[in-house]
Amino acid sequence: MRSSPFRSCLVALAALLAACRGGAGAPDAGPAQAQEVAAAAPASSVPLAPVPAASAAALDAGAVAAADAAAPDAAAPDAGADAAVAAAAPDAGCKLRRGPLALSLRGPALLWSPDEKARADFRVIFNRDGVAQPVAPAFAALVGSVPPRDDVATDAGAGSGEPARASWPACAVASGFVFCMDQGGTIRRTPMSGGAAPPLGAGRRGTGISAVPLPGGHTLLAFLSDRKTSEGVVTQAFAVLDDRPAVPLSEEGSGATFVALSPWKDGALAMYIDARSALTPVHARTLRPTAEGKLELGPDAVLFVGDAGESRMGGALAIGPEGPAYVLLPASKDMSEFGMAAIRIADAPRDDMPAVWSLYPNGLSPAPIAATQGVSPIHVARVRPIAPEPGARHALEIGQLDAEGRFQARCLAVEGKSFKHVAIEADRGGSLWLAYTTSAGTFVEQRAVGP
Repeated sequence: MRSSPFRSCLVALAALLAACRGGAGAPDAGPAQAQEVAAAAPASSVPLAPVPAASAAALDAGAVAAADAAAPDAAAPDAGADAAVAAAAPDAGCKLRRGPLALSLRGPALLWSPDEKARADFRVIFNRDGVAQPVAPAFAALVGSVPPRDDVATDAGAGSGEPARASWPACAVASGFVFCMDQGGTIRRTPMSGGAAPPLGAGRRGTGISAVPLPGGHTLLAFLSDRKTSEGVVTQAFAVLDDRPAVPLSEEGSGATFVALSPWKDGALAMYIDARSALTPVHARTLRPTAEGKLELGPDAVLFVGDAGESRMGGALAIGPEGPAYVLLPASKDMSEFGMAAIRIADAPRDDMPAVWSLYPNGLSPAPIAATQGVSPIHVARVRPIAPEPGARHALEIGQLDAEGRFQARCLAVEGKSFKHVAIEADRGGSLWLAYTTSAGTFVEQRAVGP
């Protein structure tokens, strides 16, 4: 890792702050209840490839439970949780158009459109022990600004019991392929049209993966994997171009707890987080395929050094159709403040970039966050407490980034007591699609972005 006087000061300050507060991470607002969901029509479920021979019951009771245990923020029900989640009061900034729709699977969800040009009628893809299972929500007619509250609708196959559990992490899609990790950590790249899916890499089970398309029809995958070193087992970030051998993305000894990709110029931009006990370095570098079919890695830059992190800290990469990218990191700003840091990358990743902060009323761990890529304006879906009091309810807040990375809130879309995962996509018609997982289940909805 390269060094600079500014970053050295930050590191020393972060260590001092952590020592003063005993190394504690951000306060956890804790699990809580959800309420009722708006009505919608049944939806259909069509798998991309056959679910493994084991029955759904066996998956939910055995293998899927193992993945939930491996992921600290797995979608396990909170004690006393109600059967659904409530939509917050409507807001002119992002009016509810369709949904929320409760789905028959509960777990991290990927939003995907079969028509990349139209980017409409998004499907939800779940991970079933390494096999992608899409659900095509079939909503009722567009609703008004106030959703009905006298019914709960689910997609086909939900039944009357609890939704079945999907596996962690969510799958990823790029260039006509879907990438999913099974319960043992094996990642496979499966054609969307079906076919053979040989192992592509061995990741750390339950940890997130990311994939993006590259010029020339190539795909790029990023994931975390454990590697034995002289200092013990270290979790490292790796990248895979198409079906070639994995290449180390993070430097040996630096560690990694989260990794994400976004398309960037003639290649891709990668960021990874190294959440340590006293500080949280955030790294970024560029990647691109060479004419010889190899993966070329740009210099590793330490964009930002945050306060003490913890193993569940995640983030997001946000980027428009052109122009700068933004690394979004929910983290502690200091001993008393917590919020979203937006780090702008204009030309290339550089050391010690300034952060624009948008503060939350209180700390939150984990703090799910997602952002759109390739569309303008950039929209962000983030979970934050609604009040500073400990144990306050949480809200899924929708907003957009301006050119400097400042967060402009549009609405509090959904309120509940806890959120496990969130995804957001924008369609060509100007509306937003949201998928989110709570202790009660996984839901999908469409919102119109107003003036």
